[in-house]
This record gives sequence, structure tokens and C-alpha cells, in this order.
Amino acid sequence: MAHGNVLIIGANRGIGLHFVKIFTERNWNVFGTVRPQTREDLSFKDLVTTGATILDIDFTDETSISKAASTYGDKALDVLVNCAGVDVHPRPWEENSAEDMINKFRIMTVGPFLATKHFLPHLTRSESGKVVNISSDYASISGNDRGRCISYRIAKAALNQQTVTIAHELKAADSTITMIMLDPGDIPTRLSRGNGKTGIDESVRGMVEIIEKATIQDSGCFYKWTGETLPF
Repeated sequence: MAHGNVLIIGANRGIGLHFVKIFTERNWNVFGTVRPQTREDLSFKDLVTTGATILDIDFTDETSISKAASTYGDKALDVLVNCAGVDVHPRPWEENSAEDMINKFRIMTVGPFLATKHFLPHLTRSESGKVVNISSDYASISGNDRGRCISYRIAKAALNQQTVTIAHELKAADSTITMIMLDPGDIPTRLSRGNGKTGIDESVRGMVEIIEKATIQDSGCFYKWTGETLPF
């Protein structure tokens, strides 16, 4: 018997694809998304082989998000994982352009906001719906002791503020939906250009365990993949 329905946005490679594999292994009914233009990418075949139901979502296109929510149907959604992202470069603050700042904000802050908004009716149909925003320790203001990666840091910090704000408003409305932020660690993926020392399998398994155990008391919390609470 399946645990429930889980939707991973940004599922055709890296962390997102590994989420699909681990949730499938743990007997979840898995839905994964790709940007329409990446259906021609070799990574799309990797997602197809998992057996997940595939939807098209581009975080920079709200119409694609609302269409995917409609295509999903009237099923309950138990877990929404907002995983799509952009790399941290450029690192020096003065090398970042307005386009760098805006693009990261649109994809890593506005995109998850719109996905949460459009899939809210489906999450509400679940007895205990959960929204999981994949954040980063780079989002921590109090933990920023070295600078660098300013456009990435700002977008992820805004994502955290968004998550906490929605969590408070949902609680005030007596909603049972839980909102959490997870830091996957420094995983070597295509997005990180192969940099990182955290194994993708141990990280994603750790995050899935946190997701499965999360309750409404965790709403608004920021966790590392190990379960450690991270500072804002």
C-alpha cells in the first residue's frame, strides 16, 4: 500500500531525480516534473525509467504551474517538494548582474511560491499535507561568515522567509498543512559543477526520513538533511 502522493518539482536530474527514486523505493505514488524544453534532454529518459508520472512545470512560467495543477486532477497531494534550482555562480558579489539576481529569485523564490499556491487545493485534500522547500545553509543570515554567492544567498533567504510566512498564515487558518525547509548539504551534482562532499544517497534518504516524520509542530522549521535544526 502506497504511503501517499508526492510531487517533486525539478525531477529529471540530481537531487530531484534521487528524491523520485527513494520515494518510489519507499512505496510512494510519485509524480515528477520537468521543464517542457528538457524533454529532449538525456536526463528525461532517466526520469521515465523510474516509472513516475511526469508533468511539465517551468518555475518561470506561472501558466505551466497552473496547468500542471489542473492536469494533476482532484487527487489529494500529501507532499510537495520544491526542488528546482540554479547554481551558486557567480561567487564575487560585484560579478553578479541584475539578471543574475532576478533569475535566481524567479526560479528559487517565486517558483516555489506559485507551486504552493496552485497546488494548495490538492494539499488541503490530504489529511496532513506537507510542503518541502529545498533551501540551503547559504540562506542563513546568522550563519553567513564568509560572504560570496550573493544572488543565490538572497534567493534562498527569501525562500525561507516565504516558507515561515505561509506556515504562520496556514496555522492561523487552522490548516493541517506543514511547511518546512531542508538543506541537502554540499552534494556534487551537475548543478554544483561536481563540487561537494556530501553523498547524494545519504542526503536524500535523510531528507525523506525528515519529511515522512514531520508534523504540524515542525511547520516553519529549517533542518539540515541530518535532522539538525539550522539558524535563520
